[in-house]
Amino acid sequence: MDVTRSKTAISEDLIPALQRLLQERLEHWPEQWERYHWPGYTYDHTLRVRSLAVAMAPDEGADAVIVELAALLHDIAKDAGEDHGEAGAREAERILRSRGVAGDVLGAVCSAIATHTGKNTPDHPVENRVLGDADLIDANFGLVAAWRFITIRAGHEMPLGETIESMEEWLPRKDALMEKLLTETGRRIARSRSERMRTFYVDLRAAFESESPDHRYSLANAARHMAKSYTTGRLSTQIEQIAADADRHAGGTTPDVEELCRLLRAEIAGEA
Repeated sequence: MDVTRSKTAISEDLIPALQRLLQERLEHWPEQWERYHWPGYTYDHTLRVRSLAVAMAPDEGADAVIVELAALLHDIAKDAGEDHGEAGAREAERILRSRGVAGDVLGAVCSAIATHTGKNTPDHPVENRVLGDADLIDANFGLVAAWRFITIRAGHEMPLGETIESMEEWLPRKDALMEKLLTETGRRIARSRSERMRTFYVDLRAAFESESPDHRYSLANAARHMAKSYTTGRLSTQIEQIAADADRHAGGTTPDVEELCRLLRAEIAGEA
């Protein structure tokens, strides 16, 4: 992760150490399905938020190191539930102090973690607002959010056809969350990803209403894979499985499946 534009200096081994800790704690949490969380989701989500927040930081004039440290640890106490921001800030302070982080850097990181759960205001430091926006965007805007919607409903045994129909009401609820975003960069990314979700919904409905006449691997097949593989926590694994299924399909694949995989990879990388 490129943080060379930051004014904050940290030891070279700090980020790798935090990444190892993060993987150890979150890659297999929770052990079983739990409301809107399943094994691997929070770990994947954290990595995506880190990528997006660090990408947003230069445009907002935020300190990229503060943002990266806070993003990596923002859900470290996710098991605390609704109060996980405050609990996470306390746990992050303990973790970072044990690794030699102190002073203003420690305070800024813990502040961003404490407020990321919807407690930010326009008066909070830009690092807080960048993290809060990146977290909100990943869960609610874009093809990652659509995958999450399909996966959550599949985990609650909702039929896929019903899930797709319900997206028509779900999309406006997502758009209503834009008013919570506190950076111009965040609003721009959310608008772009919202359009992407709507295009996906229209194309997905069309794919189900008229299966590919030449029996190619279509968005309908990809959505079925997402629903059937709802226990797969790592989105990157699902993307590769979909791409492999499409490659093996006797009739080939439709271009929109290739575009789906491309855009999902881009969102994982923190691209708008």
